[in-house]
Amino acid sequence: MGNQLENLKNFFKNKQNISLAFLFGSQAKGKASSRSDFDIAIWPTKELSRDEFNHLWQELESLLQTEVDLILLPEARPTVAWSALRGKKLLIKNYAFYLKKLLEISSEAEDMQDFIIDLFRLREKQRKQGAGL
Repeated sequence: MGNQLENLKNFFKNKQNISLAFLFGSQAKGKASSRSDFDIAIWPTKELSRDEFNHLWQELESLLQTEVDLILLPEARPTVAWSALRGKKLLIKNYAFYLKKLLEISSEAEDMQDFIIDLFRLREKQRKQGAGL
């Protein structure tokens, strides 16, 4: 994994259109199996066209010789983005930008988690009332 991590860092270092890049998921946690893909999250400097995104994706799969799950952080669900931003850092061009996004996304992820917990509790209450408990 160490060599692949360095290859990824070098790959992103040369990408002018990427501000942030992270490896997350099982590969980043050291829990990957032989069939695990690479989960990579990026924050582009500007919106990528579909062709630019697909080209980047193909480059990564060629570099790693395996499947890559590539996500755009600005479009990701807050909980996924939060997980990614806490993964292995492949590229941080501007640390102030990274910290700003980290704080914004952590707040959004916490709000989403609170909403899901509240929704679960409401459904449980309704289920118990419907069952006459």
